[in-house]
Amino acid sequence: MPISQGMKMSQPQLLVGLDSKMARVGKHWAAVNQELPPNYPLVLLSGFERGGFDELAGRLPGLRDAVRVAELDLKLARAEYERCKREVHQWVRDINMWMRAYYRGTPWFVLVRRVPGLGQSYQHWWDAAHDALGMWRMIVKDPPAPLPGPWEWPLTLGKGKTVEKFEEAVKAFESAWWALLDPEGELKLARGALWQAQGEAAALLMAYGHGVRARLGQKGALVRAIPRLWPKRGSKAGADRALAS
Repeated sequence: MPISQGMKMSQPQLLVGLDSKMARVGKHWAAVNQELPPNYPLVLLSGFERGGFDELAGRLPGLRDAVRVAELDLKLARAEYERCKREVHQWVRDINMWMRAYYRGTPWFVLVRRVPGLGQSYQHWWDAAHDALGMWRMIVKDPPAPLPGPWEWPLTLGKGKTVEKFEEAVKAFESAWWALLDPEGELKLARGALWQAQGEAAALLMAYGHGVRARLGQKGALVRAIPRLWPKRGSKAGADRALAS
């Protein structure tokens, strides 16, 4: 069974201050190996020797850094997606207001949709944007009678808003959504690698005391000095002095 599948409910406590706990166990492990035959060192779960334990401890900071970098990349991609969604929101809102003001009762009006909320999913926004875009294309292709006011053909929604610019905004919105997929996947992979390493570390820490006692017995300075890994009443000073001696 993989190490990470053998963890107990007490595991979350081991993950608090994990690097410090692994450093203390690594130091103690070195002292234990000095008491054992060189060709028969202490070995824990799945054949873990001290070198493998130290290598695992050394990988943890890098794995945490990888998670932080992936979180930042995803945050930037999500910010761009939200920016594009707000822009599309304004477009769809303006188009709906324009339709309600001038085109009620026309065949095109059946395509007017309620403007989705900014918190709704990509699919809601994709549908609303493409309905509005298709409707505007049909109106441009078969323009109605001249409208009162400042409207001109080809139709603009003020401030130079044309159907071509709306199409560009929709494409940018779609691209921003697809650009979320890679950083989301990278973050999942980075978190998975960290969780797996933390799981292995926690399982090894849980097994460490049992492994030492199996090799050295229940008594002796090194057994008394096995690092405490869970919060416990009393002082660790005695164990620390025993290890230092």
